[in-house]
Amino acid sequence: MILTIFSGLYELIAGANPAVPEYDEEVYQTVGQITLIVVSAVVLIFYLCLGRWKPIFHKLGHWIFTLILIMCASFAIAFMTAKDKIGDIDSYMYRFCLMNAVFAAIVFIILSIVVKPMSVFSKRTPF
Repeated sequence: MILTIFSGLYELIAGANPAVPEYDEEVYQTVGQITLIVVSAVVLIFYLCLGRWKPIFHKLGHWIFTLILIMCASFAIAFMTAKDKIGDIDSYMYRFCLMNAVFAAIVFIILSIVVKPMSVFSKRTPF
């Protein structure tokens, strides 16, 4: 069930790649699951660890920096996984990696809205 969700999501966003079926069989689900785990871990660290520790990591700039860091990490995760499974670098791989970064940013924003009320000092970050 989850495997088809990631395949459908990535094909909807980045378009299908019928020339390389390994994306659908191996890459989409691996990248999607790793991305969700990494984004969830960063949100929990930002709001529940740092957001309860001291009021030093609670500004909008910190949140934007974390968002950019998540997007770069998600791009790298997708690129390394796709290159490892596929081998050849093509334009679709870059489009897929960029769309994974956008997907990670959207998930980060949604999880931030859900988790931020549990924080002490970051309750109003980002909004």
